[in-house]
Amino acid sequence: MAAIRTIDHLESSLTEDLKWRTHEMQLWEQVAASCRTHEVAGILRGGLALVYAHWEGYAKEGARAYLEYISRKGLKVGELRSEIAAVSLRSKLGQGEASKHSASHTEIVDLLRGADSLPADLPYTSATIRTRSNLKFDVFADIMHSIGCDASRHEIYQSTIDKRLLKYRNDIAHGREEYVKLADWIDIRDRVLLILKDVRNQISNAAANEEYRRR
Repeated sequence: MAAIRTIDHLESSLTEDLKWRTHEMQLWEQVAASCRTHEVAGILRGGLALVYAHWEGYAKEGARAYLEYISRKGLKVGELRSEIAAVSLRSKLGQGEASKHSASHTEIVDLLRGADSLPADLPYTSATIRTRSNLKFDVFADIMHSIGCDASRHEIYQSTIDKRLLKYRNDIAHGREEYVKLADWIDIRDRVLLILKDVRNQISNAAANEEYRRR
């Protein structure tokens, strides 16, 4: 995977990653539409797992790519907006929370008091973005918040994500006999794609407008 150092690199990463995912889901629709009647149910069961994989995969990879882009700018914690500064300090804050020793808590206070001048050590591995392997809408909203973006415009689709996509996906993953019609699958897929396209646009615009900076 190429390093993401410039806006062009970020744009290319966001666009190409969404492009292949979209293409794969479109191909799945074509397969389902052309197969025999008795084959449709099985195809769409697999198709629901595929849509979920791309829902989680793109939300995770888009946020990760954005953090890498910011990380490579060599900024200090004090130059970052609060949400992204929190990502930079997350590991230290977690250590303090986990410790039962007051000395560790004191170290965290001292760290926070002088944090503005520290280099922004932003992690950007795949483990940084916590989808909890079950990307409900509130978890997605939390990821968007952590990178300074907004999920509230998609709250209208929360039931699609939680009560349709995740329910079907979890039932299928646990071996339950769950079936969906092609029209329903297409509706879920299209709504997911609509959200993911906006994720791409929000991250792209945030990078171009330097919204990662403290105002």
